[in-house]
Amino acid sequence: MAETNTQTDADLMDKPLPLWWMLILPFYTGFIVAIFLFPFAGDWRWLEAWAFTLTFAANMTISYAVINVRNPRVLRNRMKFRKEGVTEETRASAGSDRILMPLMSIGFFGAFILPALAHRWGWPSLPLWLEMFGLLLTNIGLIILNRAILQNPFASKLLDINKDQSLVDTGLYAKVRHPLYAGGILMILAIPVALGSLWALIPAAIAALTLVLRIGFEEEMLVHGMEGYREYQARVKYKLVPGIY
Repeated sequence: MAETNTQTDADLMDKPLPLWWMLILPFYTGFIVAIFLFPFAGDWRWLEAWAFTLTFAANMTISYAVINVRNPRVLRNRMKFRKEGVTEETRASAGSDRILMPLMSIGFFGAFILPALAHRWGWPSLPLWLEMFGLLLTNIGLIILNRAILQNPFASKLLDINKDQSLVDTGLYAKVRHPLYAGGILMILAIPVALGSLWALIPAAIAALTLVLRIGFEEEMLVHGMEGYREYQARVKYKLVPGIY
C-alpha cells in the first residue's frame, strides 16, 4: 500500500497543471505587477509601466506553458509552502529563509514601488532608449531564470531538499551552479532601469545581494544533505557567471 501511495504521489507531481490554471496565469501575473506600479504612480497612462507589465506577463505565460508540458513537477514543487527533507544537519541553513525571504521581498517590491512614486512625484527619469534596454535585460533575466527552472525539477522556492531529489548538473547547471539566481539577479537589477529610476537600484541591489547571501546557505545545506554536491562544486567552479563568479 505504501508503495502504491508513493507511486500515486509521483504520478501526481508529473501531471501537468490544468488548462484553467494556465489560462488565468497572464491575468494573475499582470495583476500582481500592476498593483505595485499603477496605484503608486497614480497614472494608468504610464507607458513604460504598461510595456513592462505586458511583456513580463507574456514572458511568464509562455515560459510556464512550456514548463507545464515538459517539466510540470517543478511547478508543483514551487507551489508548495512547507519545507521538506530538513534534517538536523541542514536545519540551520534551511532556516535562513526566515530572515532572507522578507529582506528579498522588500528589495524586490521596492524596485517596483520606488519608480512608481518617482513617476508620481515627477522625479527625473532615464532616456527612453535606456528604459527599453532595461526592459530587454529584464526579460532576458526572466528567460534565464525560467530555463533553469525547466531544467531542474527540484527548483523549489524554499531552501529544502526533497526526499527524492537528485543532483542536476546538465544544461545551464553544467555552466554555473546557480543559473536560476543568475537570471533572477539580472532581472531584479534591470527592473529599475526599465521603469526609468536609478534610485530604485538601491532596493534592487538589496534583493540581489540577499540572493547572493542565500547561495551560501543553500550550498551549505546541499553539501550536508545531497550526495555528490561537494564533487559538483569542484567540477563546476562558478556560482553565477562563468569565468567571473
